[in-house]
Amino acid sequence: MQVIVKAPKNIKGKAKTKVVSFRIPVFIEQQIDTLVELGLFKDRTDFLNYAIQKALFELVDKIVVPPSEEVLDFVLSLEPTFTPSDDEIGEVMKDVEKEVKSKFADPGGDRLKRSRVLRVRRSNGESNEGDNGG
Repeated sequence: MQVIVKAPKNIKGKAKTKVVSFRIPVFIEQQIDTLVELGLFKDRTDFLNYAIQKALFELVDKIVVPPSEEVLDFVLSLEPTFTPSDDEIGEVMKDVEKEVKSKFADPGGDRLKRSRVLRVRRSNGESNEGDNGG
């Protein structure tokens, strides 16, 4: 998800700003001042604007908005626009088979991995009464 927000402009064409006051630990203030002294930022405000914008952009990708019931119903009601050909289906099946084989490939045999999968299934509440153990 990409969010692009245009900042409102004032009469002079600069982005509108608001003064915000908050507390920070002294050691962080010293670190910010050091970055300003090194010339990485023009002043504290420049650093704080950078840090806040960076945090906001990183968090935007982590926001997940679940679709509404109406959207889900609409999407699930859509019919496919085309029917895949037998060749396309075969190609997908081959890809899936390769992926499954690569995930469960074990040079010494896959018996250990299969028994691990069975244990996971059992722990999820499925019964494997017909299974003689792994």
